[in-house]
Amino acid sequence: MNNSTLINQRNGNIVSLQTRVANTWIKRLVGLLTEKKLNAGDALWIQPCSSIHTIGMRFPIDVVFLDKNHRIKKLGKSVKPYRFCASLKGTKSVLELPVGSIASAGLQRGDKLLVQ
Repeated sequence: MNNSTLINQRNGNIVSLQTRVANTWIKRLVGLLTEKKLNAGDALWIQPCSSIHTIGMRFPIDVVFLDKNHRIKKLGKSVKPYRFCASLKGTKSVLELPVGSIASAGLQRGDKLLVQ
């Protein structure tokens, strides 16, 4: 699933063009900590994951909490470095996106993301 495109099923908007998956212990641990920025169209999808922190990060991110069916449970816009983001019950994965991605894709709680 690396480098997949994610699309908002409700409105057809592209959420990300290059989606990297962090699905091992080390990939989830490192996350975006080694990155200087997250480019437009890029995303990191952390699986499994129910909450995140931005301790040690150098830039803010948009955060999308998803259930097992890739339906949005919670949104976090422009989460700054050195913050914690708790999830809602039923969260199974977290999508980290460049700031502004939630707005540009028109994401809302309950939307389903499609993987292509």
